[in-house]
Amino acid sequence: MIAPGIGTFILDFQSTNFVNDSKIVIDMLSEYHISVEDEKHGSQNQEFYVLDPPISSAGWSFAKLFIAGQFVEKLYQRYCDQIERSRGKKFEDKFVSWFSRQLGFRNCQAKIKIAPEMRI
Repeated sequence: MIAPGIGTFILDFQSTNFVNDSKIVIDMLSEYHISVEDEKHGSQNQEFYVLDPPISSAGWSFAKLFIAGQFVEKLYQRYCDQIERSRGKKFEDKFVSWFSRQLGFRNCQAKIKIAPEMRI
């Protein structure tokens, strides 16, 4: 169970094929946004996720993925059974484990982890 009013998730997004992996993550988040959106209270003008431009080094691209807490809460409401069965003790760890697994199902090779900035 999550506490209401959680903050923005800040994730480290690391990839050796940023163009492909970033498309997969943005497409997946777009699909999830459509699936959890309340038609009566649409929020087309709000940004629920942002993937920063990457910094590249040694064949890897590194970027930050921001996911709004409100969007995470909606995802939890819809996929709580899957998220609760995911690896981790804290909600944040369970959510990132579930999110990474969903990306893997779509052949995304990126590595996702909670950014140090989020753990403060």
